Amino acid sequence: MTASPLSKALLAALLIPAVLAPACFAPAEAAKPSKSKAAKAAAPKNTLKPEQVAELYARIALKHDADATARINDYLRPLYSNGENAIALHDEAGMDAQYDGFADAILEDMPKVDKKKAKPALAAAIKRVNVLASGAECRGVSNREYANEHVKNARIADVAMECTVPLIGKRLQEVLAGKGDPAKLKTKKLLEGVAEFDRSLGQAGSHAIEATMTLYADGKGKPWSTGGYEDIVETVHNGMYAPAE
Repeated sequence: MTASPLSKALLAALLIPAVLAPACFAPAEAAKPSKSKAAKAAAPKNTLKPEQVAELYARIALKHDADATARINDYLRPLYSNGENAIALHDEAGMDAQYDGFADAILEDMPKVDKKKAKPALAAAIKRVNVLASGAECRGVSNREYANEHVKNARIADVAMECTVPLIGKRLQEVLAGKGDPAKLKTKKLLEGVAEFDRSLGQAGSHAIEATMTLYADGKGKPWSTGGYEDIVETVHNGMYAPAE
């Protein structure tokens, strides 16, 4: 069976688990930093260190943490002319549909598998990986602050972080590959593979990995923000399969 472009994209995402688990948040569309003098005057003195800001962003990205979201929004709100929220959490219920989509993508190359029986098990396994990843803990270790040469008076801070993440032996697709040719795989064998993978999740240990997050500020003493905090999800998911040191 020839996979569709969408199927190939989804399968590729399974090879990079970070894409499997997009963060359930998005910058609020209306929340664009104001360049007005009033907004700049209202901007508070930066009361959080870059490491603290990075930790809050990590909690939002990995845990969809409402408290961390509220703290970041309060911290950044004076930068917006109408007091908008910078970050809005998505409805997590929509994630279940995405897990189903990844399960469908896997099953496209398995014509002999009973999809009604296999899909729920596959989707549940994929979801469990994401739940494990949400348990990762990231802390800011240090930061390197310097001038942003592209924006007058602006500052950049590269924050070094350490994340304690689950440690899993094999990815789901690696376990399934060990069960045979997808085109010939039967339902029983597939479900055996999913069960084997599920057991490995229950036995997952943990280890520490390094991560980085880049923050930006309009000037010294101004709040730090970033549009790239979802990158921590990729780092954590990839780190879950790295060999222990």
